[in-house]
Amino acid sequence: MKLAETSNLSYLGHEHIAVDRDVTLLLAHQFKISTFNLFNYLAPPGAYYEFENIYTRQQWQDKQQWLSRQIERSDADIIGFQEIFSPDELQQQLKTLGYNYFACVDTPVIKDDFIHSEPVVGIASRYPLLSVTAVQGESQAVNELDFAFSRTPIHAVVELPYLGKIDVVVVHFKSQRPMELSQRSDTLMSVERWRSTMQRGLEARFVSAFLAQRKSQLGYPQLLVGDFNRTLHSAEFCCFIEEAQGVPSPLQDAKTLMVEATPFIATHYYGAKGSVLDYVLLSEEFDRNSAACLYEVSDYQVADAHLVNPIYAIDRMASDHGLVTVTLRARDLSLNDDLP
Repeated sequence: MKLAETSNLSYLGHEHIAVDRDVTLLLAHQFKISTFNLFNYLAPPGAYYEFENIYTRQQWQDKQQWLSRQIERSDADIIGFQEIFSPDELQQQLKTLGYNYFACVDTPVIKDDFIHSEPVVGIASRYPLLSVTAVQGESQAVNELDFAFSRTPIHAVVELPYLGKIDVVVVHFKSQRPMELSQRSDTLMSVERWRSTMQRGLEARFVSAFLAQRKSQLGYPQLLVGDFNRTLHSAEFCCFIEEAQGVPSPLQDAKTLMVEATPFIATHYYGAKGSVLDYVLLSEEFDRNSAACLYEVSDYQVADAHLVNPIYAIDRMASDHGLVTVTLRARDLSLNDDLP
């Protein structure tokens, strides 16, 4: 299938005009997007966090084989990754799976030449990445707040058949681990936990502002994917999904855009308690109830067998997160039923 050289839909002003397209092929087109926390993807002899955390060669081989099986099953066209310590090895592995486009915009911290910390996010795609940049906050606000992302989000413009250019942002928001004060005190644990919440909230708002600016300037459809480390309806993420001043929410959880309700499927477990921490959020171009809809959510899957029913021989080097995959199918623009 030949890729469009330029976007074949006009987005600004919500004028969605198809140019010289084959309607039959367009309606048959779909693409998949996934988000996947790899859980300490680090090639030996590197150590993650502590000097003794080094995979054996067999463990590393098992981890790579497990990852390849999950990706092949998902059959995603675009994947956002978290917890990458070895980007070069990941790029090489993904290339054997048909992902010719891969990028990271940051590097892990390495101490004593082998102890790794602060893993990075990345993006892989079967389709061209026209540009890849780090998401950065507005400079004056960043300076006044003395702000820095705990993990730098990545922004890519991806060129898709028929749909053209889309904005994809991959995130891994601050964990729920309390941000410690210089002097520890049991009476201030709640303050340290609140600092962590504040950090996630600021990260979310800088990402939201970045996407809003892109939307205003270029109008591309947008996808935000990643590990949020809290449920989407937590206070720190209201900027993504709540209506503000009469303006509809800019993004929606892909799961809620399914025609039929999707049952609760946890993407992470803390003990016996399951939570949804990993999300694919979509702009109005993927909302079947919007007049701006171009593609609609036709499937939502969470690969979670390794979490709920692990088989040691297969899953011993698995991730501690589920793999979320969303299928987006082209919509027949000649149909106007169900539209406002």
